[in-house]
Amino acid sequence: MTGYGRTGRELSQSGTPSRVGRGEVLWRPALLRVPLLRGSTLVETLVMMLVAGIVFLTVMDGMTLFTRLQARRAEALLAAGRRVGGYYRTLSLITAADSVCPAAPEWLTLYGGGRQAELILRDSVLVYRAGVFLDTLSDGVCLLRLEKCTAAPDTVQVGFGADFTAGFPVPAPARLYRIVLDEIEEGYGYEE
Repeated sequence: MTGYGRTGRELSQSGTPSRVGRGEVLWRPALLRVPLLRGSTLVETLVMMLVAGIVFLTVMDGMTLFTRLQARRAEALLAAGRRVGGYYRTLSLITAADSVCPAAPEWLTLYGGGRQAELILRDSVLVYRAGVFLDTLSDGVCLLRLEKCTAAPDTVQVGFGADFTAGFPVPAPARLYRIVLDEIEEGYGYEE
């Protein structure tokens, strides 16, 4: 059964009657046939729209969640990159210094190349100051101190956060090397 209560065969035989003498009736097929399309009811359309809306909202919520997760990961990577950059800049400043002296608690003075600079810890931010130049090396720093050692080189301790403390060895000044060499040479009896 299709369309309006007729079967396909009945529709194919439909047409307009024409009389051809002696009482015979011939059926001519219809010249224009309208294809039968089954329509949907209002209830079916509403159910389909409701399901499509639920799927659309679910996909949009998933994309929003993914975007938030991606933003958090990018922020964490950027913070880690800043922390690593601060570590390496601190390392290069301390190893380039000829000597390091404590000036105050959480304040170190660096001497090197005929210049003086300071490393200062203020409000968990490690700041480098050379004259009027200021630079933030790292944030989240919890410790800055100079540990004096007699048998090993002095070490600058910097706490980058609660879970990581780095020790940077300070090269001994050239005059200390000369004193040690003089003591060694005196034992061998060299004369100049």
